[in-house]
Amino acid sequence: MADEPSNARNAPPTCATDKTVALAEARRGDLPSLAPHSSMSALAVGEVIGEGGMGIVRSAVQRSLERVVAIKTTFPDASADDAARMLQEAWVTGFLEHPGVVPVHDILRSDDGPVVVMRRIRGATWEDKRIDEEWARDQGARDLLEQNLRIFVRVCEIVEFAHAKGVMHRDIKPANVMIGAYGEVYLLDWGLALALSDETAERLPRAGPSRDLAGTLAYAAPEMVAAVDAPLAEHTDEYLLGAVLFELATGGPPHAEPTVTRMLESIAASPPSIPAGMPARLGAICTRALAKEPAARHGGVAALRTEVLAFLRLRDSEHVVAQATLALEALRAECAAPHGGVRRRVYDLYGECRFAFREALHMWPENETARRGLLTSATLVIERELARDPRVAAALLEETPELAPELVARVERAAAVEQDEREGLSRLARTHDQSTGLDARRIFFVLLGLSWTASQFADRFGAPMTHMRFAVSSLCELPLLGVAWMISRDMMKTLFNRRLLATVVLLLIAQSAFFFSALLLGVELAGARVLQLGLWATVSSCVTVLLERRFWPMSLAFALALAVTVRWPELRAISGALSSFAVTVNVVAIWRRSPRPSKR
Repeated sequence: MADEPSNARNAPPTCATDKTVALAEARRGDLPSLAPHSSMSALAVGEVIGEGGMGIVRSAVQRSLERVVAIKTTFPDASADDAARMLQEAWVTGFLEHPGVVPVHDILRSDDGPVVVMRRIRGATWEDKRIDEEWARDQGARDLLEQNLRIFVRVCEIVEFAHAKGVMHRDIKPANVMIGAYGEVYLLDWGLALALSDETAERLPRAGPSRDLAGTLAYAAPEMVAAVDAPLAEHTDEYLLGAVLFELATGGPPHAEPTVTRMLESIAASPPSIPAGMPARLGAICTRALAKEPAARHGGVAALRTEVLAFLRLRDSEHVVAQATLALEALRAECAAPHGGVRRRVYDLYGECRFAFREALHMWPENETARRGLLTSATLVIERELARDPRVAAALLEETPELAPELVARVERAAAVEQDEREGLSRLARTHDQSTGLDARRIFFVLLGLSWTASQFADRFGAPMTHMRFAVSSLCELPLLGVAWMISRDMMKTLFNRRLLATVVLLLIAQSAFFFSALLLGVELAGARVLQLGLWATVSSCVTVLLERRFWPMSLAFALALAVTVRWPELRAISGALSSFAVTVNVVAIWRRSPRPSKR
């Protein structure tokens, strides 16, 4: 490693073991000959597109497939270690078949050393992109941190895959991550990779205690510089990822010091202090990932990735809560408006609040602000409905069961009162239901009307009528009630029927008493019968006003009969018969179907 910052050509020195040199020597005789900087039978070499710590990268065209590729060659003055490291990297990237690892198509050899043929990646390094606000917006992120964390999670996935395949990277940093033109994420520069398994140890140096300074000191873990007595392993890559995370949040790596000595001191002092501006939860993640002792870290890249994803969900949840809070304030204002505001507006705002706060809780179940917002919005609407329709308030209560016990008790009491009132109204409606006993009532009044009609001609076509016979015949009509009750026993269940039949009973008893009184007072029968029509007109008028307004034709008929009989007493039988028959016609007309509720 260099003591001062350097360019790519003078990158910090890396570990090169005897095994990697031997690997380069072993492969040297197997690689086909290739004249440098010239067309080959397989490739047409183009311009230089970049330089790295281990060599030069040029564009080329693979003739057989007519596709553009990239080729990497060592520098002209490269050592066997450089060649071995480049071959090692080529093997690793070929071994790790993952979308986030640049695939290697072939390995050739020129007089200057090996040539690695790989996919041509078009894009920019994460080092350049991580400060590009416009790029973050183009990717649909709310801010630069969110976009960088999305990339970070994908890098973690690549490293997780490599660990599962028995490979650790050892030089993770934004400069070694490429962002493709369509958002692809590639982790590059696997030249310092170490083996984590017996399978990969056949090709790579095995991870273990640090023997050489390798990687980039600004991101290095304490075990990489022997600051702690721990071997290099998966936890080392976790530290490097934590260092990248620190840089994403603060703008610089954790050990960015001007000299190597200062860098080593910073590494040994891990974890670095967290700046005041960093979000607390993200700061806690960085502190744990950058712990000096490997055992104090997350215990794996997967756990680190999970923590960062949780932080992203937290940020998304807080963003949704911020938007929902605006709707909550509008809901509060609408409910406080006169008469509780516009009902449709209230429920539009309540629906917006409920959906947003629930979504925020789905993203982050521990979001207490969202939980309080959900309860507050429900409380506002329930309080509004409590004074208007307790049934609606009770239904809303079932959707949000965690409300204050005092409010729950109020709603339950109001709902109970509302239920009692509704049941009372239902009973009252059943009591006044004119459809109950309709057939029996119709038959009864038809028979009654016909009986009255026939009684008017009794003295002409039968035995001569007297006061006593009229009095007794009135009482003899009472058994018609028994006929009606036998036809429909439900008839007496409604208040309307009971009042109507009670009126008829009283009329018959009064008529009987009327004729007895006329007899005792010496009123002539003809005069008594005229007055009888007056009794009928009076009672039918009372029934029309108090019970059934549709009886007005019957009342009018009795009144006209009374007027005709007073003027022409000799027409009393015909007038009485016609008015009595009006009862039958009126009943048939109004009770042939289920009656409309009478208006009183």
